[in-house]
Amino acid sequence: MRVIRTIVSKLYLYVLWAFLAVLLLGSVFLRLTDTDAAHKVVLFADVPAISDRELAWALEQKAPAGIRMVQVHPFSYAMFDAENLLSADLYIIPESHVEDYAGSFRSLEGAGFDPEGGYFREGELWGLKVWDHQSGQGVAAAYIQYPDEDCWLFVNGGSGHIRSLTGQGDDGAIEIARALLETASLPPRP
Repeated sequence: MRVIRTIVSKLYLYVLWAFLAVLLLGSVFLRLTDTDAAHKVVLFADVPAISDRELAWALEQKAPAGIRMVQVHPFSYAMFDAENLLSADLYIIPESHVEDYAGSFRSLEGAGFDPEGGYFREGELWGLKVWDHQSGQGVAAAYIQYPDEDCWLFVNGGSGHIRSLTGQGDDGAIEIARALLETASLPPRP
């Protein structure tokens, strides 16, 4: 009986140590499985649902040299950490929210994308249509549940992976955008 009382009286310490151990191990796991921004491309999608891990894996198979990781997240992933959202390289945005985020985007003029059906702003190509609500056709439809409106793919103007637009860094985000637009060639995850 005395042993049980001792254990119960110190239970809060055991719970505290367990909590700290989980935090420490989680931090170590994150550092081991993540890479720096120079070697990864991050895509955020403002859609109802997305198979983020599967799409990330499929896009990684098409990643150019120098890009070791592709991360795909829904906007809800950044609920408590807006920095992740602001530092992403690519965004899939529904038409009704485009103007809310437009200050983060960069024109795609000079990246070699087909302007047909694109999102134009002040006469320049800014976005690429990834979902056509009228036809029900879009890219990565096996991975993304789109909303009931057109959706567009945009690049973050601050990305380090848009050399053809800024002259700095690499073109990792541009190449991942191309791979996303060619989803017929994306392999399913084994």
